[in-house]
Amino acid sequence: SRSIEPPEGALEVTLKRLRELLERDASLIGSGTAPLSVLTPQDPLGHGLRLLRILADGRTVSRRRQKRSARAFGGDAKKWLDELPAYYRRNFHYQTDGYLSEASADLYEHQVEMLFRGGADAMRRMILPPLERHFGKTDGRGLHFLELGSGTGTATRSVARCYPEAKITCVDLSPPYTRYARRQLDEFERVDCVQGDAASLDFGDDRFDAVYSIFLFHELPLPVREIVLDEALRVLRPGGFFGFVDSLQKGDDPELDWALEFFPREFHEPYYANYAANAMEALVANAGFERVESGTGYMAKWVSAKA
Repeated sequence: SRSIEPPEGALEVTLKRLRELLERDASLIGSGTAPLSVLTPQDPLGHGLRLLRILADGRTVSRRRQKRSARAFGGDAKKWLDELPAYYRRNFHYQTDGYLSEASADLYEHQVEMLFRGGADAMRRMILPPLERHFGKTDGRGLHFLELGSGTGTATRSVARCYPEAKITCVDLSPPYTRYARRQLDEFERVDCVQGDAASLDFGDDRFDAVYSIFLFHELPLPVREIVLDEALRVLRPGGFFGFVDSLQKGDDPELDWALEFFPREFHEPYYANYAANAMEALVANAGFERVESGTGYMAKWVSAKA
């Protein structure tokens, strides 16, 4: 396949977008939309030790990338394959065990922060202003949120700190990542982590006040994206909030369109090209949501809507 080279000036544009995102994130905290506690570091000693494991694992990931080997799993991960949808049985990003081991879960968020030059958490927090616009200033008392594709629970942590009285149910397809998230979120008594499929939610109709996701849709085939949107609308109460943060799509920031071709080729994102070409705003509206809004920050976009 042809190589994708960043255009002249791409680094300067990328760093400018990152700076703008971090400045906006600081304003988010300064304005009170998010508490300062969202910046609380997690286990600094463990963070340093994890970096050493990431560097060691990097050689294995590099070999996998060179061979385009995207279906290599260790014994602990293999045992889950038959229980999961076919599209999910792969090493996304060529990472060891894909999303199917706790060792992978322990490295994942650190790897993502390195990939995005320290901007990953700030991109995740782009969900907070749309939530505040919908619910106003509230501690979340009486509200029940559903997070789809919650992974290791990093985004959940920020939402839980902003809405400490809200009940938050997290659903993720990976059993090992769900177990890992439970431990990471143990301090939050109102957060519950459940292993499950966002395309087949085990909840009744009109159950939640908000349904949101962070970096989920770009890893789903188009038909599954559409089913997840249908499920989100089904479990939302009338007038409820729907929103997500995910990768930029073509035309969202034309100066970064080159990255939307580069990323899936280098990091094994098999559904990303289709995602990038099919505007989520249109899919959300077609699913039956109203008042669809969106915006961008660095390499990500947010979309919000009303049930």
